[in-house]
Amino acid sequence: MVNIFKFWGAMKCGQKVHPADRIAFKLMDPERHGFQLQCLPTCFFGPLRSAPVILLFLSPGYGGAEDADAESKVGRDYYYRTWKGREPLRDTQKISSWFKSRTRTFCKDYEKARHQIAILNIGAYHSKKMYSYASMMALPSSRVVLDWAQSTLFPDAIAKKRIVVCLRAHAHWGLETNKKYPGTLFAPAVNMAGHLLNNQENDRLIKIVRERLC
Repeated sequence: MVNIFKFWGAMKCGQKVHPADRIAFKLMDPERHGFQLQCLPTCFFGPLRSAPVILLFLSPGYGGAEDADAESKVGRDYYYRTWKGREPLRDTQKISSWFKSRTRTFCKDYEKARHQIAILNIGAYHSKKMYSYASMMALPSSRVVLDWAQSTLFPDAIAKKRIVVCLRAHAHWGLETNKKYPGTLFAPAVNMAGHLLNNQENDRLIKIVRERLC
């Protein structure tokens, strides 16, 4: 089993493709996979090593600000720290709006949320739209995420050591929507944007997460 933090800790500051993914990308058609390889990659944001709450998504989006990150010292340093697994969620005005929209349901105090919630994606490369799930799953970096989640993170959630909430791509994570898992592993009903639907089970989930964060 590959340790996810050792895997990403091998990245050099400013590196745009993980060394383990280079061969896979050479074999792919760039127009087919749609990943923005001029940006800096990462499969997680926030203090993944220690966060009591982990939110699962599919892959990081692309809005244009990621290009500036790749070209600036501030942006490159931020990603380099992120790869270590201890960096809080972003607090800059342009970047933090997405994080705030996904975390405010569980914690309205973003300053607290950014230190206690982490985002974990299967994919590590930014894209406007996921053109090819097969291309994402063919990348070694994606397989490392799934291996670590299923061998380490999910067992921790089942043992109630951490709360794990899948908000996108349940099937790709190996989870079933609305299935009741042991402990604090959740795969709730969500809309296409990854926001919780209004129902009694999700109200219960929100209460559990808020109690852990307070």
